[in-house]
Amino acid sequence: MPKRKKTKTWTTPTVLGLILGVVGALGVIELRPQLSVEPLEQLKAGEPFSSPFEITNSGYLGIYIANILVVEHRVDYGRAMVFVDDVTSDPTWIDFSLERGESKTILARYVNGMPTKADIVIAIDYRYFGTHGRRFFRFEGNHIDNWHWDKQPTENIYDDLNKITDDAIRRMRAN
Repeated sequence: MPKRKKTKTWTTPTVLGLILGVVGALGVIELRPQLSVEPLEQLKAGEPFSSPFEITNSGYLGIYIANILVVEHRVDYGRAMVFVDDVTSDPTWIDFSLERGESKTILARYVNGMPTKADIVIAIDYRYFGTHGRRFFRFEGNHIDNWHWDKQPTENIYDDLNKITDDAIRRMRAN
């Protein structure tokens, strides 16, 4: 009776293919855009919106920033004024590149004074390897000894933020 030849499952091409696949997948994960936004110290005491925000590209490759918008999701100045979904931008926040490790500082100036409550979002539209993307960074203002901004999740308002940002960009392009 002839002996059956055993089929090798783990041949050299199979092992090399698996290794290259894993390395490629890790490369894609590591090369994705890595933006961060951090609030800096207030420039003027008693004026929370004098706090600049630093936007940093912490990824391995440069990234093109199409625009940055600051959305006042809700800012209360007591009974006198409440801003809801108000958007601001600046010409210096449009069409620029952030190289690896590079940062840009933005200052969103609104009404002077101390709000009782503040919830803002920094929206960043970017292009990376021919794809378009958008990231939201949400901050809630808190006053203890001084005003500071705490990071907050955006999942529960993500769809609203996309609509607000799209509408604001349409208005900016129309002007």
